Amino acid sequence: MDSFVPVPPRDVPAARTPLRCPICDQAVVDVQIRDLGGVTADIAWQVHAGRCPVHGWFQAEIVSQPPREIFPVNRPFGAARRVIVGNEEIYAFATVWNDVPPDVKRSRVDPLDPKYWKVRSLRVSVA
Repeated sequence: MDSFVPVPPRDVPAARTPLRCPICDQAVVDVQIRDLGGVTADIAWQVHAGRCPVHGWFQAEIVSQPPREIFPVNRPFGAARRVIVGNEEIYAFATVWNDVPPDVKRSRVDPLDPKYWKVRSLRVSVA
């Protein structure tokens, strides 16, 4: 007789995430996390999505490290969407994780540490 091992659900609705709106820094609601499985035994690979009541859906991917970018999307785990801030079209919001020193990037950090999920300052022109 064949043994059947059930596959656990990939999505975690109503989860908690350090993701915040990259435009207004408001906490996101309707949070969903999709576990994409282990790349290797000890590396977490997830997509975090959440909705800002003012600015819509955003998501970020972590692969054992905090995300490098937060993307505006049309729905959780969906396609990228157009966002205009000031007079600038923005396709991705870079996080401060890009700016940490190389020795920190090579060390083990908590990929869910909120300090690394902060968005770099937006420098947009406002007419």
